[in-house]
Amino acid sequence: MKPGIVLPILLATFATSAFAKGLYVTGQVTHSNLSLDKHTFDNVLSNAGAAGINSSTDGSGDQWRLQAGYQFNPYFAIEGGYIDLGTADYKANFASGSAKGHEKAGGVDFAVLGIIPATDNLAIFAKAGLIAAKVETKLSSGSPAVDIKDSTTEVRPLIGAGVSWKVMQNVDLRFDYDHVAGLGKSSNAGRMDDNMVSAGIAYHF
Repeated sequence: MKPGIVLPILLATFATSAFAKGLYVTGQVTHSNLSLDKHTFDNVLSNAGAAGINSSTDGSGDQWRLQAGYQFNPYFAIEGGYIDLGTADYKANFASGSAKGHEKAGGVDFAVLGIIPATDNLAIFAKAGLIAAKVETKLSSGSPAVDIKDSTTEVRPLIGAGVSWKVMQNVDLRFDYDHVAGLGKSSNAGRMDDNMVSAGIAYHF
């Protein structure tokens, strides 16, 4: 095909700007880094009689998120959906045995996006909103005997930023960074913060 024919086709394909006005849906895979304050779990074990506690946490994992949104103009959009925030694992060894536990979270979010169209095909955005997160806590050990299962639902602020790159008429590649702080209100659960990066596809209707 001649260059004189290819160029108009490409220009037509990428003519509309990223984050086109109207309804869109987004599906993404995510990677979370949950920072869990382990001292609450340590204290539960200590109060139960465990001595010489040596504990650690691991909050790194891959999850998913689904969002639906509406863009009112080139600079403003709203969106909401479900985010799996991930799981932070807890392990402890002590004089009389060992313990395992975890804290996991996920929930429904709503956010407002402020958008800067950088080029016809690239947009940069910042967002702020709330997430109603269900936080599940589990901790168990044999000696001393500890068996905790707890679940709470709480509303926490969510902030983030990202970029959207249009690759087809109705399809964008989208990359997000999100931060949620202070998850875990139960007296048995340590507070944790979530730093999450996401990558996926947005489809505009």
